[in-house]
Amino acid sequence: MQTLNINLPDSVDISNQDVLNAIATRLYDTGRLSLQQAAHLAGLSEADFIEDLMGQSLDELSVKLYRY
Repeated sequence: MQTLNINLPDSVDISNQDVLNAIATRLYDTGRLSLQQAAHLAGLSEADFIEDLMGQSLDELSVKLYRY
């Protein structure tokens, strides 16, 4: 695995986790990482990564789908 160091200005209010999620999401969206690889990079389970991608929890989505 490669190591990447990123220096951001102090004025950028973003957590390390948010940066990892953004990178993992972009690499997944462009097909460079599989779902499993992207979730691993973000330090999340596949279900949590999917929830992060969708912007809502799977439980919330299930309730919405059940209503229809």
